[in-house]
Amino acid sequence: MIRPFTAATLVLAFSLHAGCGGGGLQLKKEDRQRIRETAARYESPSWQVRRSAVKELAPYKIREVEEILIKALDDSHTLVRTEALDSLEKTDNKKARRRIRALAEYEQNNSVRWRAIGVLRGFRDPRDAVVFAKGLSSDDWLVREESVKGLLAIEDFAIKYVSVPYVLQALDDPSINVKVAAIEHLSVRDERIYRALAAMLDDEVTTKHTLLRALLKGLHGYKLDGLTRKRATSLLLHQNTEIRVLALRLLKRDRELVKNDD
Repeated sequence: MIRPFTAATLVLAFSLHAGCGGGGLQLKKEDRQRIRETAARYESPSWQVRRSAVKELAPYKIREVEEILIKALDDSHTLVRTEALDSLEKTDNKKARRRIRALAEYEQNNSVRWRAIGVLRGFRDPRDAVVFAKGLSSDDWLVREESVKGLLAIEDFAIKYVSVPYVLQALDDPSINVKVAAIEHLSVRDERIYRALAAMLDDEVTTKHTLLRALLKGLHGYKLDGLTRKRATSLLLHQNTEIRVLALRLLKRDRELVKNDD
């Protein structure tokens, strides 16, 4: 049985009756009817029905629909909330962005927080840097992984500079996935980062192919110290073809940098 209409649903119905949504977007009659019916389905006690309704409402970029999607961010079921986050990933609605930011920073449900951080990452807003930095202290490696991606996606130069300590924190993370995410999304060069990458290129990493590939790519463009150059040279005999190629490219680039300094 469908629950009584909420105030948001009633407002939506009145707006659609007038033939347009918020912002003056003109809608066809069949679209207005479809939105009304779908909005009513969001009041269902079934989370599957509510999730389906959220997904179907997502393409309609009108204010009243976004109000329902914002409401769905606090639904009682995790999958409805993450569906709402997916539906709002390109929104420019300030209210929606504030709520997404709050979920990314404070949400206790790690599945919801992880998805909120992912959506926030797409906005690339320098003001969100503190949220990503905070996420690096989460107990959940998925949250930490998404947080370092979000931090490194910000293109503001000042943020890139002050983010170096957090990048180093991610490079020292106990999860290989977080380390790899940090290396693959590096957008700043810094001597401290080089030292951290070089220190990771040890005997133990030779069997961790995903991390090793990321390291060889991350070191590319830096002038190598003697020990790191020696370790890279030893990888020319590695059993993995891609790693041998990456090591060769790294050494070639290193020789170019040394030659340019002479």
